[in-house]
Amino acid sequence: MADPVVIAEAVQIIAHDPALPKPVTVLEAGCGSTSDVSLPFENRIVGIDLDIEQLSHNDRIQTKIQGDLQTYDLPSNNFDLVACVDVLEHLPHADKAFANISRSVKLGGYLLIAGPEPYSYKGLIAKYTPHSMRYFIHHLITGKSIAESRRIHGNGEVFFPTYMRPICSLKNLVAVGSSSGLKVVFEKAFDVHSAGLRPAYKPLLGVVNLFTRFVKAITGGRIDLLLADYVVLLKKVQQ
Repeated sequence: MADPVVIAEAVQIIAHDPALPKPVTVLEAGCGSTSDVSLPFENRIVGIDLDIEQLSHNDRIQTKIQGDLQTYDLPSNNFDLVACVDVLEHLPHADKAFANISRSVKLGGYLLIAGPEPYSYKGLIAKYTPHSMRYFIHHLITGKSIAESRRIHGNGEVFFPTYMRPICSLKNLVAVGSSSGLKVVFEKAFDVHSAGLRPAYKPLLGVVNLFTRFVKAITGGRIDLLLADYVVLLKKVQQ
């Protein structure tokens, strides 16, 4: 899951924008049953999610929309902030969802996206391991049950099918965003998962780090397998 500390860093940039309206009109894109974004300013939140049961448990949004980000016709130039956290990687047509939410941001508004990097150890595992094995892999690597690691709401779903389309990569998002009038004002890629490994596996981190440096070298720095997650904040500077 996305690191709330890094998300908070991005949110502080928004909070210090002197042009920020009151209240801030927010769209939580793929909001699920709760929110991973804490907003330290007056806001009015609209949440959209495909799962009606997850939506029914979400008490942090004022307006609820059951819909698919890939096909639902979001209003154009409508939101001061769109937050999309740990969502795009689960969509088979993530490019359509990105185009949809980008259009819905007002001029001068923000698009906050957080998720796993497809070209990292986490992204590769998530994409190429069977969905049915996710609970087993999580327990094998961390030694913890899923109930210890994540909130479980609504229908109890924690792991969802993962597609990891190319647009989910941080560099690709930035490139596509630029063509849509979105300018990067904050970006950070990081690894918060190594610390959560079972103690017995930690000696293997040295081997992993060596392999990571090798891959980084032969790809000219384009791929860093350890940078498993990212947060990027884009501002719409032109229509």
